[in-house]
Amino acid sequence: MLTLKDDILWDSFRQGNKEALAKLFERHYAQLFRYAHKIHPDREAINDLVQDLFLEIWQQREPKPVMSIKGYLLQSIRYKLIRLTRSGADIRTIEEHDTPFVMSAEDLRIRQEEDAAWNKQLAEAIQQLSPRQREVVYLRFYLSLSYREICSILSLDYQIARNHLHQGIKRLRGILEQRSISVPALPSTQAFSQKRIDEENR
Repeated sequence: MLTLKDDILWDSFRQGNKEALAKLFERHYAQLFRYAHKIHPDREAINDLVQDLFLEIWQQREPKPVMSIKGYLLQSIRYKLIRLTRSGADIRTIEEHDTPFVMSAEDLRIRQEEDAAWNKQLAEAIQQLSPRQREVVYLRFYLSLSYREICSILSLDYQIARNHLHQGIKRLRGILEQRSISVPALPSTQAFSQKRIDEENR
């Protein structure tokens, strides 16, 4: 069965096809829920926020075009979470320590089910990063987002987003090496080549 891309579904929704939005909800609900739950512990509140987000989109008279559907949805749910936890605060004034970001071994098992010990060690090491570093690492490597999408979601400058990721990976490698744990699965800090940057700016 043919699976339509997000942008095709979004364009179809903008043309009046409400079923296309329902398919986007089905496709992205679990990912949005997992991401939001790393910022806010209340599962019921998160479920309500995700459903409210899609209801608001449904009710838009003229839905706007967006470049990245996944990035747009993640950015929107993050803003709703911040407003929930910091009612009345300007999004631009929210500092990274105001939005805790929790990752566990469960997140890592999605990628490496065969190595529970590695997952546990990596999860413990990730928790030693700053909340912003953890979030950037999650968005980049577990949700496969580009720097441009990450910048939009977190309201960061491009270079700052790169610096967070670079410093986070460097610290992860250092922590694991101190524990005498091999780190072949981690991206090298040399991965930030011009070729990589060009690919992400497409």
